[in-house]
Amino acid sequence: MDGRPCSKVACTSAAISTLTYDYADSMAVLGPLSQKAEPHSYDLCERHSERLSAPQGWQVIRHVALGA
Repeated sequence: MDGRPCSKVACTSAAISTLTYDYADSMAVLGPLSQKAEPHSYDLCERHSERLSAPQGWQVIRHVALGA
C-alpha cells in the first residue's frame, strides 16, 4: 500500500483524510490527509471519512481541498 493506512481497526484501505478532535469546543475536524502522521490525529480512508459521526452535541467540521 502506498501512503498511510486507515486508522480504523482491521481496515486495510489507504487514508485520504485526517481527523482531529477539539475537546474544548466539542468539535471533530475532518480535512485532507496531513503531510505527516501526528500522534493525536487519525487518518481515515474514504469509506470511514464519509461515515464519520460525532457524539451528540458535537459538531463535525469537514474541510475539503479546492479542486478536489
